[in-house]
Amino acid sequence: MSSDPTISRRRFLESLAAVGVVVACGPTAAPAPSASSSASAPVATAKPVSIEWWRRNYTPGSQNAETITSDAAVKGWKERNPNFTITIQGGPFGPETDQKFDIAILQQKAGPDVFHTTGGDVLKYAAAGQLSEPPLTDAERRDFNPSALQATTYKGKVVAYPLWIVPWFEYINVDLFKEAGKRANGKQAYGFAHANDEFAFMLIDGGRPYDKDVKTWTFNSAEAVSGLEKWVALAQAKVMPPDFLTLNPNDSQARFLSGDIAILQRPSAMINVLNADKNWEFGKNWDIANFPKAKGDQTAWGGVGFIAVREQQDADKKAAAHQFAKYLTGPDIGPDLKKQTPPVEYWLAPAGRTSAAGIYGDYHPAKAKVAKMGAFTYVLPNVSTWSEIDQKYMRPARDAALEGKKTPKQALDEVTPAAQRLLDEANR
Repeated sequence: MSSDPTISRRRFLESLAAVGVVVACGPTAAPAPSASSSASAPVATAKPVSIEWWRRNYTPGSQNAETITSDAAVKGWKERNPNFTITIQGGPFGPETDQKFDIAILQQKAGPDVFHTTGGDVLKYAAAGQLSEPPLTDAERRDFNPSALQATTYKGKVVAYPLWIVPWFEYINVDLFKEAGKRANGKQAYGFAHANDEFAFMLIDGGRPYDKDVKTWTFNSAEAVSGLEKWVALAQAKVMPPDFLTLNPNDSQARFLSGDIAILQRPSAMINVLNADKNWEFGKNWDIANFPKAKGDQTAWGGVGFIAVREQQDADKKAAAHQFAKYLTGPDIGPDLKKQTPPVEYWLAPAGRTSAAGIYGDYHPAKAKVAKMGAFTYVLPNVSTWSEIDQKYMRPARDAALEGKKTPKQALDEVTPAAQRLLDEANR
């Protein structure tokens, strides 16, 4: 495709089929029916309780999503629990706010009672003994996506609540597939692109970075090698733009929006970007599809966000924080916020709980498709050394294979000793 600006849907799909890949556009398994939540009934409290909720990117009075949904969540919770008072603190995304969290939680042993957090922070705060273990019932444990729950486990204990799962999937530029003949403006277009921050192709034949016990490095298995071989075949077929090795998330998204990419692999946040642009109409000139499927079961690569409760001596505050955390991650908050005036879309990505997964899908037809993907999304286990494995070993090995400097098997075999050593270090 790099020499011909014409995009042929048949040509691109044939190039995928040639390496055993199918872009799955058909229906996926629907989310299970909603289950009742332990947070759904009003909580009887003998005395008023005040807690602090810390939320990155929360700015009072602003119209960003974090502020709007947080204010609405507090309103919905207080209607159910009038004896609770919740104060929200925020700060912009970035190192300054990260430092604020670290100083409060790790040094002062104070600050938030409940807070949004990421995988790296979950490990850091759990290792310091600063996270309170969620009091989950057996039914609640079964309600969470298993890999998301595993990603919030530290030394055998669940230490936070999975909030939402963010699957990577395919955005389709329908107009590019409709074109026949040369493009009027002569612009170069490519069949497929993705950002350079994930390894989704290595999952499609069943490959996984770790075994189920997260003790053994397995990203050099025959299944992982086969997945990388399919990825290499796309590079050799010049389906992807020539700078695909360095394409960052913002640039890859910009390429799609400018009409340079027919299929882009990105997570769900881009749906709102397209919906806000009058030049894009879902079902007319853009659509979404599952991640490509090959020998393995349908899968997707994804991330997960968490709600955590800080360990502290005040039992009332801690109990209230857990109750609020269950509300933030459960099936009741979505309908509560939709009933507000004006209605608020709480879920910014599919919920980590099966009973809440369908709510995100009610917001928009594209989101209805994405909501079904959580059930088969692979969430990377939360291993403290993953970042080093990723940056120092996996990305260079992947790039060497994609550039044809090494075979996929050779590249992945060379990573294995260092990756296993770092995994062993994480498990000590």
